[in-house]
Amino acid sequence: MSNADWKRIAAQLNDHLTRSRLSSADVAKKAGVDRKTVERLRAGRTVRQQTLQWIEQALGVQFNTDEPTDASRSPARFGGYQREAVAAYIGEYVAFRRSFDTAARIIASYLEVRWDDSENALRFRESQDNRHASGRNYAYRFGGDVLIPPNLGVMNFVVHSEDGRVRLISTSMPREDGGTLIMKGFILTLNELRDIGYYPVTSPIFLARVGDAVALKTGVLEQDDERFDWADDILTNIEGRLLPPRLNA
Repeated sequence: MSNADWKRIAAQLNDHLTRSRLSSADVAKKAGVDRKTVERLRAGRTVRQQTLQWIEQALGVQFNTDEPTDASRSPARFGGYQREAVAAYIGEYVAFRRSFDTAARIIASYLEVRWDDSENALRFRESQDNRHASGRNYAYRFGGDVLIPPNLGVMNFVVHSEDGRVRLISTSMPREDGGTLIMKGFILTLNELRDIGYYPVTSPIFLARVGDAVALKTGVLEQDDERFDWADDILTNIEGRLLPPRLNA
């Protein structure tokens, strides 16, 4: 957003607030941002593009930012985010979660985030190739949408199929941790028992960007795997922070 005219945006914002009789504190509360950030924008100073987007959505307006003509905004059902604001999240990740059947085992799957020009939004694809204790091999292939609702600070990776199966990974926004981009959250999906039907299963999960510190290696992590303790510590931390006390006892 380097070409944005921040003085023009400030003038539009201040004019809107004058007509709406809103204060900086009112905008901050509506948009879920700090009051000083709103005042910075009102003074014609630069803010993050995501922050400007949250303020626009909170006020129900869109400012003339003079952005490059190739800038793109996702449809509202994806969260209305702009391509430039999420470009840093595009790439390959390894997703680590606990096994739905055996908590002592950790599953590592491949997940790629990409920009889909046909949808004008982020989408993802995930693959798992697991070997059951019985010797049977299981191969899973998922694909779905990346939804980033404004003001919440979360990313949702959603799979929904024609036969009613739903799979949701909801994580925090990506953050640097020791030089690695990581998203932490939970997965909710449905398994099927022949006599019962679909039933929900959950697990803590985190996505780690593939790079020098994270190799693109997937499959089942047993306790002797060199990555097991690192992944287990992060998953345990997620459980401790996010599970309700009665479920985390």
